[in-house]
Amino acid sequence: MIHAANNKGDAAVNAARNAEVAIVCVGNHPLSHGLGWGKNVVASDGREEVDREAISLEQEDLVKLVKAANPNTVLVVISSFPYAIAWSKQHVPAIVHLTQSSQELGNGLADVLFGKTSPAGRLVQTWSSSIDHLLPLLDYNIRNGRTYMYDQHDPLFPFGHGLAYTTFDYSNVSSPSTLRERESVTIGFDLTNTGNVDSDEVVQLYVRFPQSKVERPRIALKSFQRVFVPQGETIAVSLLLRAEDLAYWDVESKSFTLEPGPIDFFVGSSSADARISGRIIAE
Repeated sequence: MIHAANNKGDAAVNAARNAEVAIVCVGNHPLSHGLGWGKNVVASDGREEVDREAISLEQEDLVKLVKAANPNTVLVVISSFPYAIAWSKQHVPAIVHLTQSSQELGNGLADVLFGKTSPAGRLVQTWSSSIDHLLPLLDYNIRNGRTYMYDQHDPLFPFGHGLAYTTFDYSNVSSPSTLRERESVTIGFDLTNTGNVDSDEVVQLYVRFPQSKVERPRIALKSFQRVFVPQGETIAVSLLLRAEDLAYWDVESKSFTLEPGPIDFFVGSSSADARISGRIIAE
């Protein structure tokens, strides 16, 4: 194993060139390297009292140099927030994202990189491809295009995204045809591990309101479940959809109301990956 703390004197490039596989770790320091209150090292950093001024990753130049020295490069992004790493997505064979996970971070990363476990983490934020896809910082109206629910841009990585060392097939969806106030319904389907590795999958249920008379999200997550599926096997999965989770605030009645009409749903592995779908009528 060859280690380089940085690229001073081309140390990282030389280490990558002499290795079978290069692993380059970049990201942000959770405490801004011990700087005082309200200070950061680079514009893309953010913490208490400091708003981020950029979402580009300054260290992506190092990633480019390492990748040029060794095509078998794994990019590890250890960060508290998303970055616009379009070049890395296009050119780097594998990308792993971790948040600041204290003393077990290294062990967890090693377990994933060496195949001891199949990763099943999912993004809890949309990773935008460019800073101009974001709203002005002080625009707090989510309906103007903030989050996966209202953003019309194609993301770099969508909300809920994540890969595993296997693949999954979704099939045989079933659901009731109607839903009434204070009721719950079950969305059922089969989940098959079609690869050669035991793994978890995070199945996600999203809904749309195609004929709503009020402004609603373009999609909204309403249920999810982490399911372990051995290689080659099929598991029957059920997701609960509650009427109260589909209600909106009616300003006239001053209450949450289930709006009559069609509710389209899909189940998949992220907000941008619909595998199976259906429709329920709210009555």
